[in-house]
Amino acid sequence: MRIAVFAGSLFVAALLVTPALAQQRPALGPTDGREMAATDIDRVAIGQRAPDFTLARMGGGTTTLSSFRGRKNVVLVFYRGFWCPYCIKQLTGMRQLLDAEMKKETELLVVSVDDSTGTQKTVARISADGVAPDFGFLSDPDHTVIARYGILNPNGGSRGIPHPATYVIDREGVVRWRDIETDYKIRPANEAVVTAVRALPRAASR
Repeated sequence: MRIAVFAGSLFVAALLVTPALAQQRPALGPTDGREMAATDIDRVAIGQRAPDFTLARMGGGTTTLSSFRGRKNVVLVFYRGFWCPYCIKQLTGMRQLLDAEMKKETELLVVSVDDSTGTQKTVARISADGVAPDFGFLSDPDHTVIARYGILNPNGGSRGIPHPATYVIDREGVVRWRDIETDYKIRPANEAVVTAVRALPRAASR
């Protein structure tokens, strides 16, 4: 089953959410949502601020979602793990998701429960043709962020793997498009994600 939202009245209504209104919403992070059900795929909806988080980044350091506010849009992708061939196919294709101009305004982040070794395996498999990915790989080993977003797969066993999910988040930190797949074999086409990114307001010229 696919849960994807784009265009139509819902998207138009989402665009009408002002920055001031968005600022009034609590910027809940994973530690603020531990009492919430780990599986609630409608929780992070169009027009809502994406829950903030800080996760370890492959290569060292951490990445905080809210650090992009006011600077860049974010495409946030949750994938199942290095062992999932459907994830590898999706991530391999996402190397061509953003062109050079779009990368100036949009950050692509991918999240899994894999540790550094698992993430390195993912990168190696994606790079088998000699072309390495240039997006950020983040690790959520305790699936805390996955649960906060409500996308924990209840049939995924003890690994804590997510339902595959993609969120397009604007500079104000508000979700403008999403695709959540309960069928792990299905992923959104690059064209659908790019269309959502291109629909976001452009940064003001300096």
